[in-house]
Amino acid sequence: MLPSNLLRARVSKGKIHPVYAPLEQNTLGLAEQMVEVYQRNVGRKKAFLIQRLKSLEAEGFDYRLVRGLATLLERRCVFEVENTIDPEHARRTVFEEASRRRAVGVDERERVIRDMALKLNLSPDALEKSLWSDVEEELILNEFEPLDPIALIKYYNLSLAQTTLFKSLRMEFTASGNWKNIFRAVKRLGLMYHVEQADEGYIVSVDGPLSLFKMTDRYGTSLAKLLPQIVCAESWRLKADIIGRKKSRIFTFEAESDDVKGIMEDLEREDLLQLYDSTVEERFAKGFNSYGTGWVLRREPEPLIAGRHVLIPDFSFERYGVKVYLEVVGFWTPEYLERKISKLNSISNVDILVAVDESLACSKLQRLRGKVFYYSKDVPLKPILDHLRSREEEILVEQAGALRRQGVRLEGAVVSIEDLAAVHELPPEIVRRALADFDVNGYRRIGEYYVKEERVEELKEKIEGLGEAKLSEAETVIEAYGLTNPHQVLEALGYTIMWEGLDYGKSRIKKAASPESGRSSTTTQDL
Repeated sequence: MLPSNLLRARVSKGKIHPVYAPLEQNTLGLAEQMVEVYQRNVGRKKAFLIQRLKSLEAEGFDYRLVRGLATLLERRCVFEVENTIDPEHARRTVFEEASRRRAVGVDERERVIRDMALKLNLSPDALEKSLWSDVEEELILNEFEPLDPIALIKYYNLSLAQTTLFKSLRMEFTASGNWKNIFRAVKRLGLMYHVEQADEGYIVSVDGPLSLFKMTDRYGTSLAKLLPQIVCAESWRLKADIIGRKKSRIFTFEAESDDVKGIMEDLEREDLLQLYDSTVEERFAKGFNSYGTGWVLRREPEPLIAGRHVLIPDFSFERYGVKVYLEVVGFWTPEYLERKISKLNSISNVDILVAVDESLACSKLQRLRGKVFYYSKDVPLKPILDHLRSREEEILVEQAGALRRQGVRLEGAVVSIEDLAAVHELPPEIVRRALADFDVNGYRRIGEYYVKEERVEELKEKIEGLGEAKLSEAETVIEAYGLTNPHQVLEALGYTIMWEGLDYGKSRIKKAASPESGRSSTTTQDL
């Protein structure tokens, strides 16, 4: 955006019209001259740049246009302080000494400078330069990133429209495309929005900064940052209510792609993406994924439809075919939250949490009940993890119960839990829960397998035939039956493992005295 005093606009019949800079020879010539001023004067003081720009104003150009272009060019500059000592320290040292001596004349001033330079181990000239080197006019232009004059004019026109929106009550827009980037920007900027489906695309309404009680500057900047993504669409149209200077009148600002075609929409997408900050979301995603909950976190899932209204959650958590959504609210008022929650409640069979940044309340803090929790700085993980654990337990109980009622049919001598899960198209966790205390006639449960009783007896005889064999020999026999959990099989058959130190090859099996005791069947010797 530009400073509000540099906004060029005219008012007519209740409408406000930004005075865009045309892409014509006169304006392009000015832009080219200004770019050259910065290019040719790298290494010189800012005072020289200011003087040169003032001369362009004297040539008849609107000072607001010249200063507006200069504002944009300065954002591509790096200015540095040129000194050999901290300016504040230099001033304090000199002023304190001058006050002590009550120096009032030129000669006395020079003596103070000379004496203090000696004290600070500097030359008088170096101390003199350092005294005011941090004043704006004394800053040195160290770097400048140039751009094409046409791009500068387009950048200026976009900034002019953004500055107009800074004093808006509300804005409504639609576009022919680029919705993914538009909605991403809306969410990342924390804007208060309302979306309705239209015949083609969406109609989006966004609260303006002057509709809020406080934090209007910060919110107004966020709203202005949305405009570049709207302009990137092939066609678009917006309408906004703008507060006049006297705050007693409201003007209408309207713009559409056909009216400004070619004068602001060709900015590079990479430059626009730099306008957005997703630090809070990124920290939350990294923190959540580090817990390894089994829930799959997805950013920017599909929109939720409530009649003609559209809601766009920030995240979804997916597991067992169930989705839980998370909406992160930036700027807000209690009324805005109530409207949002009302819309969420109108969507059936949707489980959604709302995280509200209490530091971004735009009016008196009023806490609402329901699946709403408040935070400051970072979205907290605990309430989300607690909710997901609760939902996970509900899902396991519900789906495991359904499987038990449906009945489980086993085929084959050895059936694994993984096999059953694949047959029923369910996660293994649900099958385990369903069969936890479930007796299947003719089968015995051994770890992750159901084994036919006759096959168990056959295996038992072969293991008994080995006597006190090596553990590796017993494992070979067990694995030949398609069982990959030999230690669980041995325990089920009443065997214990005798470890010989750390040498696995010397470990042997032995029939336990009481296999039905249910106690651990592993012993350790000579460790």
